[in-house]
Amino acid sequence: MPAVKIKRASSSVDMTAMTDVAFLLLTFFILTAQFRSQDAAAIETPSSISGIKVPDRDIMTIGLGRDGKVYFGIDNAQNRISMLENIAAAKGITFTPNEMKEFSLMSNFGLPINQLKSYLSLPKEQQGKVKQPGIPTDSTGAAPTNELKDWVFNARKANNGLRIALKGDNLAKFPEFKNVLATLQAQNINKFNLITGTEAPPAGWKAD
Repeated sequence: MPAVKIKRASSSVDMTAMTDVAFLLLTFFILTAQFRSQDAAAIETPSSISGIKVPDRDIMTIGLGRDGKVYFGIDNAQNRISMLENIAAAKGITFTPNEMKEFSLMSNFGLPINQLKSYLSLPKEQQGKVKQPGIPTDSTGAAPTNELKDWVFNARKANNGLRIALKGDNLAKFPEFKNVLATLQAQNINKFNLITGTEAPPAGWKAD
C-alpha cells in the first residue's frame, strides 16, 4: 500500500502585532525624549585613557573655552530654577516666570549676572546669535567681582549633593584654569572630576 502523502501548506507569520508594538515603542521614546539644549560654547577636551566615568546626574559643570571664557551649568531643570532664585535673592534681581523657564532649559551659560535677564528675554533665534562673554573670575577666587563663586555657592545651596566636573578646552591657557581652581579652593572645594575625551590605552595598561 503506497504511503499517504500529506499536502504541505505554506507557513506564514502574522506580523501585525509586532508592528503595533514597534510603533508603540517608537511613539513612547519620541514623546519622552528630552532634547539637549545647545551648549554656550564648543569645548574640545584633551584626550586621556582614564577608566573613570563622570557621573551623569547631580553634576555641576564648569567649562573653560580656548579663549579663556568660563561657562557654568548644572544638570537638573528644577535645581537650575532654585539656583536662579537664590542668585536673584542675593543680588536683588527679579526674574519673570518665562525667564525662569528659559533659564531652566539652559544646560550651561557664560554671562555676567547683570546681562542674564536681558538675554533670557530674547527670542530663541536671537539668543543663538549672542556671543557670551563668560562668567567673571579672578586670581584670588573670592573677590566681589568673581561671579563664578556666587554660582557655585548657590548651586550647592540648591542641591548640596552636586558633584563638580571641570571641562577645559585643549587649547585653554593655565592662568584662566588657575582662576577656576582658586574659586573652588576659596570655598574649600578640592575634589572634582576632569572631563576628557577617550583615548585607546597602550598595551598592558590596566585601570586601577
